[in-house]
Amino acid sequence: MFSYERIRASSKLTDGEIVEYLSYLRAKDVSEIVFPGPAPRVVPADPDDDPVVHTAVVGRADALCALNRDFFNPLVRDYCRDRGMLIANDVELLGLLRRQEPKR
Repeated sequence: MFSYERIRASSKLTDGEIVEYLSYLRAKDVSEIVFPGPAPRVVPADPDDDPVVHTAVVGRADALCALNRDFFNPLVRDYCRDRGMLIANDVELLGLLRRQEPKR
């Protein structure tokens, strides 16, 4: 992800900050590293997106937050829903998370 120039430009993170962030994500209480194997064909418009969906499914993600419209194809959404995973954009996911917050 951080190898994409547009991501590096928008994040404005230094190489050291990227290493620190990735180390944080690798911590057991934050994430789990999965080795999903070959991805099935799921995203009709872009087979390069199949590994993203497959990794999220194998990793038992509750949601895949994406802005890429290819993930919102009904076939992709159905595939993910059948496996217990929501596909949402950033605003949708934030709204869902806010509704689930305990009242203070």
